Amino acid sequence: MKPTYTAIAAFLLAQSSSVADAFSPSSLPITAMQPMPLRTGHSMVAAVQSQSRINSSLAMAASGDFLGMDEDDEDEDEDEDEDDQLVPAGYAGAKSPFTGLKLDPWDPNPLIKPRPSRYFKDMDEEQVSDDQLTQTMSDDERKENLSVMRQIRKSDLPDLRMRKDHAGWVEANNDLKRRYKRDPWFMVNERLRDAIQLGDPDEKIEHLRELAKKVGGPPEGIDCGTKGYAVHTEIYDIGISPSRAASLLDRDIRADRVARGRAMMAERRKNMETAQQQYEEDMRFPGLREDREAKERRERTMRRLMGEIEEDNKKKRDRAKELLGKLPEAPENRTKAMEKALKEAREDFKKTRREQLGREADDEVAEIASSNKGSGSSSAERAREAAAAEAAGGRPRLPGDEDVTKGEIDIPVEASSKTTTGVLEVEVSSTYNKEQSDPPMRKHCFQYTIRITNNSPTETIQLLGRRFEIQTVGSSMKDVVQGEGVTGRTPVLKPGEVFEYTSTAPLSVRPIGTTIIAARMRGEYRYATLAEGEETATEEQIKAGGELTADLGTFHFIFPEDQRVKPFRSSEEEDEEEEEEEDEEDVPGETAVAKPSSSTPSSSTASSPASTLPGDMDIKSGDITVEINDSSEVVAEEVRVAVTSSYRPERSDPALDKHCFAYNIRITNESKESIQLVSRRFEIQTIGSSSKDVVQGPGVTGRQPILKPGESFEYTSTAPLSVKPIQDKTPVVARMQGEYNFVTLSSDGSTPVSSTPLQAKLGLFHFVLPALSMN
Repeated sequence: MKPTYTAIAAFLLAQSSSVADAFSPSSLPITAMQPMPLRTGHSMVAAVQSQSRINSSLAMAASGDFLGMDEDDEDEDEDEDEDDQLVPAGYAGAKSPFTGLKLDPWDPNPLIKPRPSRYFKDMDEEQVSDDQLTQTMSDDERKENLSVMRQIRKSDLPDLRMRKDHAGWVEANNDLKRRYKRDPWFMVNERLRDAIQLGDPDEKIEHLRELAKKVGGPPEGIDCGTKGYAVHTEIYDIGISPSRAASLLDRDIRADRVARGRAMMAERRKNMETAQQQYEEDMRFPGLREDREAKERRERTMRRLMGEIEEDNKKKRDRAKELLGKLPEAPENRTKAMEKALKEAREDFKKTRREQLGREADDEVAEIASSNKGSGSSSAERAREAAAAEAAGGRPRLPGDEDVTKGEIDIPVEASSKTTTGVLEVEVSSTYNKEQSDPPMRKHCFQYTIRITNNSPTETIQLLGRRFEIQTVGSSMKDVVQGEGVTGRTPVLKPGEVFEYTSTAPLSVRPIGTTIIAARMRGEYRYATLAEGEETATEEQIKAGGELTADLGTFHFIFPEDQRVKPFRSSEEEDEEEEEEEDEEDVPGETAVAKPSSSTPSSSTASSPASTLPGDMDIKSGDITVEINDSSEVVAEEVRVAVTSSYRPERSDPALDKHCFAYNIRITNESKESIQLVSRRFEIQTIGSSSKDVVQGPGVTGRQPILKPGESFEYTSTAPLSVKPIQDKTPVVARMQGEYNFVTLSSDGSTPVSSTPLQAKLGLFHFVLPALSMN
């Protein structure tokens, strides 16, 4: 490598007094061949100036030819010197002032100053702390600023780009940035958006939200929605692009296809399971499925044919009435004529018997009343009231309507009503809820919707309470449901306002053939008028329950067509058997839950009892030796069984020695583990009988309930007895006791722990005639 100009200049300065012809390259000192370090900034300028002076001296020396070099050699040396310069050692340790990283002089892509963005802020930009951040613009100025920003972003910039006016576009974009920075909310909004999207701590997000409120929140015209911040399209009011709309549509189409595909696969799996079940059934029971399907086809055909015949007969009757006027109702054939005559004879006999029993009861009541002056009521009446209260589960009850009790409705049957009382109009409509009903278990659920309208032009009212009366068909009593407010609220109705709600009425009732209704309901609402300026009723008005009432008109819960009983009877015996087996329960319509019911065979109704045992001698003779109780409560194996009984006069006929009782049983699990009832066993002995009938079977009311710790199961059943009381000795007509078998369940609540059942005792109790009960 040849020495640089710097080395040559240093040598000339050192050898200025020597003879020119004594010069030789071998005499150069080695230290003079070190390259000159590179410099930056002002140092580099000084080095360049010094190098220029040295080059001038060398040119002057070259012009005297004292070095023995020609011009071509000098040019060649200059070119080689430019190519052979080394990087000075001081440059190797330099660092970038922007990132702090070490610089590589041989890197073909050197680091440059980064461009400011949302993630890398300009270091030269003045940063304002959050404490000093304030809003300097008024609401109108912010609104105008936002309007101009949207105009620039949506109209000006696209127009300048289209016209290819780069200078105008840059000026407009800079104006947009300046307006963006004028309102500090935009910067806070960016930080809040980044914090939420990047999952920053809640403390930082809450701080940014408070900061956004501090600077005045978003300008008028920007809606942040529920997410708490505004995105670019919301700030500049930019609509969705066609490509974005197409993408969303394509996504919805794909989602719909996936849903339809899943539904098709589910239906395919269901069809395969059904086919597999049918195959297994055909293998186990050949021909059973074909017989069942053939039976269903025959039934459908018969229903269709009978419907067509009934429709033809109806058309013929209507046509005959149009031609001949109103005709007397006559049976169509001899069988129906005989059935009609028998029905009228039975009705006459029942009516006469009821009148006779009524007179006897009146005479008995008068006699007892005369012997108990000042008592206010007879013992028989008190016993009937107590029995009715027990049957109602402690709820108040009232005497029912006779037509509902008989099932022969004498008013129009309507599933809705509309009544106006004072300023309130109460409208109600009812429907049958098939999903929550279980007809085989005599559970029928109805829904009723009530609409209350305040028709007063000036008065504001508040509903404070309600009182409903409901009577199921066949029952002689009405259940009363009353309470504060409506569905847990006390709504306030201003003039012209409407309050509407829907409630359910689960009823335990059996359809009968003489009517299509399941129950009748009526009631009233209590309300108070608010004074001007009052928002709610006063304490005195609330305590009084409201000084005004609005009537809820009478309406009926009507069975759907498929749940109704056809009134056709083939013989008198079938009709009487149905009357004996008929069982009903009275359940309130709004808040109470229907209890399950079942019919328990008695000594008279069971044609072939499961077994019999020797009876108690005191029941056989009528000289009762134990305390007469019509209820009992026993705790055994940590299971409490409580029972109460009551006389059902509407289902009894003393002249025929038929007495019907209802008994309610409540079973409570007082242990610390779940249990399941698996079977029952009852013993019942009627007065004068020498043996006990034993009734046993799995579960109760067709179920085997699981009771968790503290839970209870309650049901009501009836005992129709055919027995002749020994009136001169005791009012007891029967004695009953029994037991329930339970199994303890494991922690999963379904697996039995042991196969040995536990026995919970049904304590001994009596069926007592109220008219003969003691005071």
